[in-house]
Amino acid sequence: MKFYRWLLITGIGLIFIGLIIYSITNLWDLKTIIPLAIGLGLTIFSLIKLDFTQIIKNRRFQYGSNAIIVILLVVAIVGLLDFFLARHTIRIDTTASKIFSLSDQTRKILKNLDKDVTVLAFVKDINKESVEDLLKEYAHLSKHFKYELIDPDEKPAIAKRHRVKAYGNLVIICNDREEQIDQATEEKITNAIIKVTREEKKKVYFVSGHGEGSITDNERYGFSKAKEAILEQNYEVEDLLLADKDSIPDNASVIVLPGPKKELFEHEKEMLKDYIDRGGSVLLMLDPRPSIGLIEFLKPYGVQVGDDIVIDASGLGRLFGAGPDIPLVANYGSHPIVSEMGNYMTFFPGVRSVRKDEENNDTKIKIVELAKTSPQSYAVKNFEEMYKTGKIKISKDDEKGPIPIAVAVTKNVEKDENKIRDKARLVVVGDSDFATNAYFSNQANGDLFMNMINWLLADEDLISIRPKSPDVRTVNMTPAQVKTVFWLTVIILPAISFIVGVLVYIRRR
Repeated sequence: MKFYRWLLITGIGLIFIGLIIYSITNLWDLKTIIPLAIGLGLTIFSLIKLDFTQIIKNRRFQYGSNAIIVILLVVAIVGLLDFFLARHTIRIDTTASKIFSLSDQTRKILKNLDKDVTVLAFVKDINKESVEDLLKEYAHLSKHFKYELIDPDEKPAIAKRHRVKAYGNLVIICNDREEQIDQATEEKITNAIIKVTREEKKKVYFVSGHGEGSITDNERYGFSKAKEAILEQNYEVEDLLLADKDSIPDNASVIVLPGPKKELFEHEKEMLKDYIDRGGSVLLMLDPRPSIGLIEFLKPYGVQVGDDIVIDASGLGRLFGAGPDIPLVANYGSHPIVSEMGNYMTFFPGVRSVRKDEENNDTKIKIVELAKTSPQSYAVKNFEEMYKTGKIKISKDDEKGPIPIAVAVTKNVEKDENKIRDKARLVVVGDSDFATNAYFSNQANGDLFMNMINWLLADEDLISIRPKSPDVRTVNMTPAQVKTVFWLTVIILPAISFIVGVLVYIRRR
């Protein structure tokens, strides 16, 4: 009997040795498998010979030296469970905003990744675990994604070769292209992957000269955030003073009109028409009044822009600090631009109606209404009086919701030696404010804007909901509540445990 007890201890010891070897090497090889297999075999054999069920029932066992065997056995079982679970991880993200889950965009990019991407993370031990946890998530989703953690102090030559100057920097490499980022966040890693894997740099022009918001303006109604988001996806962005040109630049991939407040000259509209008819891509964001000329300009493309403003009487926007003139949208059409938007909301401050013109019978044109306001909304025509008095007045002539506020248009291009693409793409939105700095980060506004840009650039694989930033959640307590928590956790609960322990000790004596 004594022999089998020592055999049991030996078996458990071999299991420990196997687990220790694995924790050091992180490899499932013979050095790990052999001690684990022998240890497991000896443990099972010893337990059978010792008639383990009878031993447990033995009173002497409960108080004697055999207790150490049970402790070691439990620890070994827990160790084995930990070992196998580490190889087959199951992660559940319980945060409200899913900040520990990779975003839809990251998953889509990794799924479509057909080139080998390597990430070199130059980190010290203090930050190693959190960085590796994130990179493991990436590697799990694509066989083309590899990573390596490097201590720049131990391997300074590698850090010097990649011009790494600070701890925590990551270098993302694909073939002969590399991008360096200063922080291991999902947003930065994913954008870096996009940059190194995409060869072509497409150019987005923002038209200026008609009172539009500027991409260099960092104030509330500028478009600097939109510019930054476009640059992060490896596109180029530039201002375009259309009035100074004879034609749209040849390198233009998308033309954006971000809320012109003055009418375009006729030759500017002719340039836009020629560009669209040759297969170009245009995003028009038209705020309520003026832009009468552009309303007429859009009619041949089957787009009807209303001379109105949409008011949301549902009161839902108040939950987010928005008034009735900032409709909340959660009703989307069937189109790639909004295919990922089903569970997300967008805001449109001061938006006009934009819909498909049912009277347009051009078979070369296909129109999809992208977004509609709530059934409790109205398209108010006499909105100037509303702004003067500050009171909402709905008349019988005002259309009741849902009101369409954005459309996507595709037009087949006739045979032309100068054509850009086989199909022209056009997106019209009845508001420009939703993409300004003031609202770009609200809910999914920025995602919707970038999805429009991605679709216009024919980069449908980038259409998604992008990585989110961790939100700060704090518990605010009154002084009385702080005092209650202190007494409960620091004084009362430990005191109860101490008293119970003393009483048990006295009773057993």
